[in-house]
Amino acid sequence: MIVRKRHRGTAAGVFIWLQLVACAGTTTTVRWVKTGADEEAIARELRDCNQQANAALASERGINQDINATLGRNWQMGGTLGIEDQAMGQQAAGYADQILNNCMLAKGFTRAS
Repeated sequence: MIVRKRHRGTAAGVFIWLQLVACAGTTTTVRWVKTGADEEAIARELRDCNQQANAALASERGINQDINATLGRNWQMGGTLGIEDQAMGQQAAGYADQILNNCMLAKGFTRAS
């Protein structure tokens, strides 16, 4: 019985480590362009959209804290707390990225490679 628990913990640790390695890869910076917009206008609009994305991220983190307060003990007992926390964090960050992208697209910008 002890051996099974140790293997489960080891497997979960390896899984989390692999996810962290995958996330630690190189990041790309997105450049936004719009005909007639200078760097100052782009920076201003990007700040506005980042504020909206950060507000959405803060809201999602609050929701995640509530979920963790309700289910965290179950996840801890099941050995999946780290995985669940990471998954919720990635989902919240993805939602914030979506808000940022939609905001910039709505303002008439396009992504440049």
